[in-house]
Amino acid sequence: MGHKVTQLSSNRMAQQDDEVENSTPKPALSTDSQAFIGLKLRELYDDVVAEPVPDRLLELLGKLGEDDRKNGAK
Repeated sequence: MGHKVTQLSSNRMAQQDDEVENSTPKPALSTDSQAFIGLKLRELYDDVVAEPVPDRLLELLGKLGEDDRKNGAK
């Protein structure tokens, strides 16, 4: 019997969650806002992609490649 009570309570809580979720309006951005955010994200991404790879990182990658070749890694 305890299991049925727990199951009923669980079902009621799930139903209440669904009711609250369905009654609460979901936030939404206008098409213009979405387009503006997309544009800004692309601009930011383009700037990052255009940056050169730091010399220190290239040096570390080179060392890693040397180690792989020495150890016969594929």
